[in-house]
Amino acid sequence: MNSLRIKKGDKALEEESKYAEYDVDGDGVVSDEELKTIHAINQEAKLEAQRNMAWAAMISMIVFTLLVFLPIFPDGRIKALADLFGLFYIGQAGVVGAYMGMTAYMSNGNGRR
Repeated sequence: MNSLRIKKGDKALEEESKYAEYDVDGDGVVSDEELKTIHAINQEAKLEAQRNMAWAAMISMIVFTLLVFLPIFPDGRIKALADLFGLFYIGQAGVVGAYMGMTAYMSNGNGRR
């Protein structure tokens, strides 16, 4: 490794370092730019997972509603489980609402460093 290439703020890697995957250009040094790039990629993956979770919650509410109106479920069973159904909808709507709220909050530039 060329020690003249290492600038202030760069992080030289030890042999077999667990951070070697962050060395994008393969020079044995993890620069601040490489760390920022990896952080941005990780943030995007996190946002994608949250988006998928919100879609799954929304789809599950729609499917569940359609299933309840099918004639295969007796009215007595639906009435007995009505309180549980309400909690299901509140929980799923909370996931969707939290995702939409944080997306709107972040799109206004709030919460960004």
